Amino acid sequence: MPIGAYLPPFVRRAGLAFAKSLEGAFAYDAVKNNGRRRPADGIVRSADAELNAEDRRRLLSDSRTIEQNFSVVGWMVRKHLDYTTTFSFDAKSGDDYTDQWLEDFVAEWSQPENFDAAHRMDMDAFLRVAEGRRCIDGDCGLLKLENGQLQAIEGDRIRTPYNGLPNDVPKDEVIHGVHTDVYQAGRALAYAVCRRAKTTDYGQIGLDFQFERMVPVRDMLLYASFDRFDQTRGISPLAAGLNPLKDLYEGFDYTLGKIKLAQLFGLVLFRGDPDSITKDTYDEEEAQDYSKINLNSQRILDLDVGDRAEFLESRTPAADTAAFFQQMLALTLKTFDIPYSFYNESFSTYSGSRQALLMYEQSAHNSRKLPIRTRNHLLKWRLAVALLNNQIPSRVKIELMRWSWIHAGLPWIDPLKEITADLAAVRGRLASRTQICRLRGTDFYQIVDELAREEDYMRKKSVSVSEIDDKTLSELAHAAEPSQPPNGEGEDNA
Repeated sequence: MPIGAYLPPFVRRAGLAFAKSLEGAFAYDAVKNNGRRRPADGIVRSADAELNAEDRRRLLSDSRTIEQNFSVVGWMVRKHLDYTTTFSFDAKSGDDYTDQWLEDFVAEWSQPENFDAAHRMDMDAFLRVAEGRRCIDGDCGLLKLENGQLQAIEGDRIRTPYNGLPNDVPKDEVIHGVHTDVYQAGRALAYAVCRRAKTTDYGQIGLDFQFERMVPVRDMLLYASFDRFDQTRGISPLAAGLNPLKDLYEGFDYTLGKIKLAQLFGLVLFRGDPDSITKDTYDEEEAQDYSKINLNSQRILDLDVGDRAEFLESRTPAADTAAFFQQMLALTLKTFDIPYSFYNESFSTYSGSRQALLMYEQSAHNSRKLPIRTRNHLLKWRLAVALLNNQIPSRVKIELMRWSWIHAGLPWIDPLKEITADLAAVRGRLASRTQICRLRGTDFYQIVDELAREEDYMRKKSVSVSEIDDKTLSELAHAAEPSQPPNGEGEDNA
């Protein structure tokens, strides 16, 4: 029996009142609604319920509109693509014949007529656009055809149709056009692909969308990134910054309109006190006719006595407004983890730009995983198609096939400093030549092969192949260094 049962009633009542007074005293302040900010609705939803079908269409429309009209958004996406979608293929099975055949096979398959069902884009351009659609639309579909080509399915075409679903597809198991085992793990089983109405020079033919077919998951790869476990469709990373971007776009227009207005009404004339002008001081024939002043050419205003002229200065944009625009731009760039120094190259010094680049490279390294994983998946599928069609020679050792996708790498900001650091890392056994080359977007083995061919050619032409010694290299590097300012301040202190 609880000990409280032995206490007198008034003691038990006092204890309950005291306990009630402490209720919530040690809770999280974040969940308390004190009226100073908008509270959450308290409803916890899945990712698919947070963005229902209508809201998803509205978000997609807003994202496409801001990308098409705001140059900053287009630049953000292109800069993200530059760092995450540019790769070169490197076969490294160890067997020369297998590696050469595989590289030739990938090069041939990458051509537009062999890769894209529409014959428009090669592999690099196709997958770059796919990543761009993921950034703007949230996701897109890559339909694998029997002939080894790919057909792109934009995200808005994957949707739950109003009617036309097959009888064996329960409607309560279709989420945003994806048939899932919703009552088990939520794994995708098939995708509902709809046909968009054709648009010609004579207008739109048919309804907006018509159900076409259910595509099994084995035949189509949904190119999307997921931030939650119970998420069926991808969501554009622009969603978090969409409202500030729209406000910025409108704010720039309003500010520019204000500047134009100030230019149109730029001259202010002051007549002075009319009572101070008498017949003795006023000559009507020599008076200035201000209504006929032409400001298109340079001239001197010959003002009358008591008159004054000033140009209207609106001080637009104000310093505070310009600083606010800069801060808002910096915040919206974070939707793609892009540092502000990328947008404004003069914003930072060498050290600051270098640090920003290294931090962005960490984000870009994670962002490249999806494009690399997609390329690996597609190449394995294409090799399987080639194997079924007897397109692989018997001399090719399929079991030894290995490859990698080498990113384009980072350009040198200060080549002399960075090359010296790379050489020191290799000599100190802190990095390998292969790692250093990969960071620069090159292949060490390919460089060695090219150097060997160069040296053979130089020997045939009786040209010395000896390398420049360290002393001479140091002298050249010292001569290339810029002179320091008289006060000893470097670039970082400017």
